[in-house]
Amino acid sequence: MNELLVNVGKAPNVAQAFYQQYLLSLIQDVFAVMTDRLHKSGFKMHATLLRHMFHLVQMNQVTVPLFDPSQQPAGTTNPSFLREHISSLLLTSFPNLARSQVGKFVEGMLDVKMDLLTFKTHLRDFLIELKEFNAEDNSALFAEEQEQAAREQQQAMMAERSAVPGMFSPAEIDNDL
Repeated sequence: MNELLVNVGKAPNVAQAFYQQYLLSLIQDVFAVMTDRLHKSGFKMHATLLRHMFHLVQMNQVTVPLFDPSQQPAGTTNPSFLREHISSLLLTSFPNLARSQVGKFVEGMLDVKMDLLTFKTHLRDFLIELKEFNAEDNSALFAEEQEQAAREQQQAMMAERSAVPGMFSPAEIDNDL
């Protein structure tokens, strides 16, 4: 889906009609899958997709209205409509949330200065706040960070061992360097 969005963005004559027809549905569907406990393993891609779609709207790359202009007040913009649409979607789907919680979350999601790592942290915090993912059961949300920490630890151990002559057996030495 990410590749589809990137490719559609490269074809301006197709992009606007595509966004008008499908963008809100795609955002809603990604949210639905992301908040389902069975799909935690796809969290990184869900975050990537949502960030990409929100940034399209916030950066005014979607020029056609995502809403029916006859049903919205005059002067409604895509970013303001998306903010309200996502807020009402979340409030309807999760009645245990306060409007202030949702407002803070949506504002954070629409922050174009947020890099992917910060965006994922923002999403992860919200999912835990939803109580859809309990504290003991959210390890899949941190899988990428755990893998990176394990790689760094392995590299540090190898560097430490290589500093002492004779710590590696001849089979462990990489002669390609």
